[in-house]
Amino acid sequence: MGNFWDNKHFWIWELNRSENGSLDVLVKRSIELGLAGLIVKAWDGSHCWSQFDQIVAPAKRAGLIVAAWGYSYGNDIPGEIRAMERAVSAGCHWLVIDAEKEYEGDSGRDKAASLLKAVKSSSFKDVVLGYTSFAFPSLHPKFPYDIFSSNCNVALPQVYWGEFRMRPDQALQRSVREMRDYGLSVAPVGQAFGNVTGEQIRVFGDEAEALGLSGVSFWSWQHATAEMMHAVRVLSLKKEESDWAEKAWDRAVAKKVLDGTNPRGTVTREMLAVVLDNLGLLEPDVNAPEALEKLAQKARFNAVHPGREQVDLFLLSVILERLGII
Repeated sequence: MGNFWDNKHFWIWELNRSENGSLDVLVKRSIELGLAGLIVKAWDGSHCWSQFDQIVAPAKRAGLIVAAWGYSYGNDIPGEIRAMERAVSAGCHWLVIDAEKEYEGDSGRDKAASLLKAVKSSSFKDVVLGYTSFAFPSLHPKFPYDIFSSNCNVALPQVYWGEFRMRPDQALQRSVREMRDYGLSVAPVGQAFGNVTGEQIRVFGDEAEALGLSGVSFWSWQHATAEMMHAVRVLSLKKEESDWAEKAWDRAVAKKVLDGTNPRGTVTREMLAVVLDNLGLLEPDVNAPEALEKLAQKARFNAVHPGREQVDLFLLSVILERLGII
């Protein structure tokens, strides 16, 4: 099963400065670039950004994974929680907290602990959570990497090699080496602004693949030149494919169990319900929400956040057992 951060993603800061705010153009270009998803700004401190409400539905209809991100100041944690809650209600797949200099002071650890404790007791506590911050922990000894890492699913370090005056491969190697000490997945943010070249983006992508990383993203859409965009388009994070997986995929498509698109896409509870319905294991001629409801009744599992929450192999085995298949 994949993760929401797998493959390629692009960050959106100001929607009205990304393709001049044209949602149709932005979504179409995202598909042309081969993106798995977009990481869109949805809040700043306790202030919600309405642009997220505009883009989330058309992006999801196009099959893109949509993350909501926001900058955290840590000075109004209830307000930030409400802002994140609104992004979840709007339909994001996952959340990313941008935590930077405000967490490097003497109160940084306390603020981080309070924020993440509030997340864990919130209505969206089960939503996949990432955090983005400085690339090199060794240069930011006061930043509470350990607290964020122990409460998040993935770290997205900002590996802006051009700003560091480093080679992209060397910057990425150092960041991943230091970040892996905290024991969670790493999906680095590459530089698509300033004076970086398309060749540097290619080197960054090749190094990410060599390091075994499953996903990368780039900051930011509004700053990226045509050369940078082209480099992202041709970038590919390859994974080893097994013969049995390819054959099983082909059979599933041929029998119309799957629609043949996005073989590396994540499986949500709603998608699982549709697949089981296509196999004739539920009731015929139902739409996705109805299929999910039938599955929830028959297999006795929680249908909360159907379009976001992923299904792991353990849950799949439980569902198949309850349906009498295994």
